Parts: sequence; structure tokens; C-alpha cells
Amino acid sequence: MIVYLTNIAEAFLPAALITGILVALAPGETKRRDVVAAAWAVAAALGVGWVVYGLAAANGVEVRAKTVIRIVAIAALVGALVLAVLRWRLADRRRVWFVIATIGVAAVLAFQAMFDVLSGTADRSFTATAVLNTELIANSAAVALGAILMTALTAFVAHMSRRVVRTATGVLVAAAAVLAATWGAEVMLGALQMGLLEVTSGRVSFVAKATQYGGSTGYGALVLLALLAVAFFLARPSSDDGMSEASDGRAERRKRRAFALGEARWLRATLAVGTFLTVTLLYYDLYASLPPTLSKAEAAVPNDEGVVRVPIDSVKDGKLYRFAYIASDGHRVRFFLINRYDEDHVKIGVVYDACMICGDDGYIQDGNDVICIACNVRVFVPSIGKAGGCNPIPLEHAEDGGDIVIAARELERGAKYFSEVVAITVTDPVTGNDLINLEAPYRYDFKGNTFFFESQDSYDAFKAEPEKYAGEVEGRLYRVQGHQTRG
Repeated sequence: MIVYLTNIAEAFLPAALITGILVALAPGETKRRDVVAAAWAVAAALGVGWVVYGLAAANGVEVRAKTVIRIVAIAALVGALVLAVLRWRLADRRRVWFVIATIGVAAVLAFQAMFDVLSGTADRSFTATAVLNTELIANSAAVALGAILMTALTAFVAHMSRRVVRTATGVLVAAAAVLAATWGAEVMLGALQMGLLEVTSGRVSFVAKATQYGGSTGYGALVLLALLAVAFFLARPSSDDGMSEASDGRAERRKRRAFALGEARWLRATLAVGTFLTVTLLYYDLYASLPPTLSKAEAAVPNDEGVVRVPIDSVKDGKLYRFAYIASDGHRVRFFLINRYDEDHVKIGVVYDACMICGDDGYIQDGNDVICIACNVRVFVPSIGKAGGCNPIPLEHAEDGGDIVIAARELERGAKYFSEVVAITVTDPVTGNDLINLEAPYRYDFKGNTFFFESQDSYDAFKAEPEKYAGEVEGRLYRVQGHQTRG
């Protein structure tokens, strides 16, 4: 839900801000037929944006389509600035042309915003099934809420801008300048990707810096909205404005008080929507959009018998218990235990925290579900411990005296499933001298085991006769294109 609401807010906030200001700058009073015409134009633009994105995605021309759309949007920004300048010179009889141009700018910005929303949520499924479910309801509610908030915000901006025209014009110029710079950088990026521009360090640097802040246009629009609200607050009328002691009655005073209260309601509504959108964007950027993190892994240290023992009673409550074993060459081997059923029917799944298909990103627990971080697949918990699919890789173990017993040699065999290597003290197998694995100048892989050397001479000696120095080292297991092989 939060993904759709956030994408709608980021894409449509600039459009709502600019459209609201242009509505306020139109000469004369806003008429109902103008609102109806604008609503139909924006609805049509949203539909066209949907179709264009679908065609672009289906034909693999998203970059080209986005580049063209950005150019059109920049032209719309220029049109908005021209309208802001002409506003001071237009008479009411020419108002119709201003209204038509405003509707055109609003339609172009809405068209682009729809394209951006679809592009930003392309890797998200709106619903997992064709039937009504919680995911479908939540995402539909997010879209509806986003549409309501953007429509309301446009109305709020238009109302405030009518009271502070000069401030609103300045906000329009600032918004257009920032958006033009950001979208211009994206046009350059598209041209570089399509080979229309030569790639140079200067251009790449400009694009990188501009697009780095391009994702903050929503926040920028909210800042400008806040400035507009401050100006509106400072220009707010008082219920006693223009009223002297000799005023001609209470009726006029009540009218002024009602007007002042109405303006205060407009301001409070704007601040409420702005605050809600700010909190939503911050929540998504600072929390919801962050990748899931693995729970802390308890150190798994073999005993004198060369095994790791875990009491079954300590892991039978259905939670995921993660452990980490440091292999002889520094690989950090993660594995986890989880009861596949309930405490009355204990069956512990013992697996590496890695997948034959997705690699070693690991698994997290969300309620009663275990989820693969790499592909977001929800694993059927009773199947944990069985090979195949996106299930975690089974780890050989035994049960003894109420303990899960895992041999260190089994953990060593699975070391190559994991990419993380930590600094440990190792021994040069030729000279017998100690050194730090990550600082060793030479290393050599034999049967999947990595050996470290302090000099070229010891490296060459081992490479010539690895069996002589490695001893009866056991070959490690590899993950190759979703299949297991041995080193």
C-alpha cells in the first residue's frame, strides 16, 4: 500500500502545485465548466499515460518514451511560466485562452506523472490473485487516497494562491526551474543511453549529481507548499479587519468573522494534507523502502568433539534461530533452525541460510512466514529442510539426547555457499607461519578450500603439489546455476 501512495505523491505533487497556482492566476472567477473541462482533460491524460507506458514496456522502449515525455513536460513548464507572465496583461475577455492553456499544462503534467507512477511500481504486483484479497483492497485504497489527496491539494493551492498572487508566482517560477533542471538531466541521461550524445565525464557528472536529487522533487514541492502556506497565514484576514467602533452593526462583523474562520479552515486543511504527505514520504524513505535485514546470528562454536550442539527445547517455539560458523578460511557460514510444525509436534528444520537459486541473501521471518530476501518468495515452513525450489539448502545433522548436532565438517563443506569472509588468523600450509587471511599476498583454491601464503615461494610450492600440503582436505560444495556441485 505504502509503495503506491508514495509513488503517487512523488509523481503528482509537482503537478498539483503548478496546476493549482495556474488556476489561481487565471483572470476572473473559476467557472464550473472550466473545472469540468479540466477534470475530463486530466482523466484522458491519465488514461493516455497508462496506455503509453504499457506500449513502451511491452516494446522495450521505456527509456526513449520517458525521454520524449520529459521534453514535452519541460515545454509545459515553459508554458506555465509564459502564462504567469501574461496573466498581468490579459483582460477578462481573453481569459478563455488562459484557461485552455492551463488545462493543457495540467494534462501534460498528469500524463507524465501517470507514466512515472507506473514506472516506479513496475516491479510490484498490484494483487497476487484475481480474486478480492487484502492486498488488492489495500493497494486500491492507496490509489484512491492518493487521487483524493492530490485533487484536494490542487484546490487548496489554488485557494491560497488567489490571496497571495505574487508569492504564488514566485513559487511557480521556483518549481518550474527545479523541475526543468531535474528533467533536463534525465533527458540528457536518456540521450546518453540511446547513443544520441557522446559520453563524457562532464556530462556523466552532471547527470549523476542532478538525478541524485531528482527523487526529492516531492519534498521540494512540499517545501514550496509550506512557503505558500506561510504567506497565506501572514496575509490572513482578522475578524475585526476594517471594523471600527462606529461600524454599522453586527451582521457585517459576523460576515467577516465567518470569512476569517473559513480561511483558517483552508489553511488547517492544507497543513494537514502537507503533514500527512511529508510523514508518508519520510516513513517510506527512512523505513519501508529499506531492504530487510537479517536478524543477529548467534556464534556457532564447535566443541572438543568437532560438533555444534543446539538444544531442541530452545528452538521449538516456531521462531527462526540464526547461527553463524566461521570456516577455516574465514567464510562466515550462516544457518538457521526452525520448528516446522508446533510445540506439540516438534520437527526441527536445519538448513543453510542460503538458496540454490537465489544465493546467500538469506531468509527472514515475518509472522508465521519465512521469506527469501532475494526474490520475496514465501517459503512453506513445513517444507524447510527439503531440497528444491527456493527452499533453503538442507544441512546434514543428527538428533542426540535432545540436541540438534551439526558436525563442523558439514559446515565447512557449505562454506562456498556464502560470500562473506571475515578476518581470522590462518596458517601458511607450506611454512607453518601465521598470517591474517585478508592480508595474505597470495591465495590458492584447492577442492573449494582457500589456502593463504606469505610469499611467492610458498605459493609456488603448494601449487606444484597441493595434495602434499593440504592433506586429506574434503572438497567443498558449490552452487552453480541452481545446482550443487563439489570442489
